[in-house]
Amino acid sequence: MVITKEWFTVEEAAEYLCVSRRTIYKLTKEGRLPAFRIGKERHRRFRKQDIDKVPRPGEEIADVETLLKLSAKADPVLAEVWDSEKDAAYDRV
Repeated sequence: MVITKEWFTVEEAAEYLCVSRRTIYKLTKEGRLPAFRIGKERHRRFRKQDIDKVPRPGEEIADVETLLKLSAKADPVLAEVWDSEKDAAYDRV
């Protein structure tokens, strides 16, 4: 199915990515999905090109660096180790 629509609402983005609305809000809060506020009520809109960059559920992440960053964000202990200068010697291994 070819989608020609350029801008999506929260509901449309969630349906397009096969995720919940809550996940869309979470992705936006984390900065992984840029949102634009429009109108007097400041409704969120998302560009299709930005939505297409978000991995869908079950989709493999091909970029190892992205996968490692996502893992570090999900695990506070790993994030501390990942960002630590104490292990700089191991970064060169």
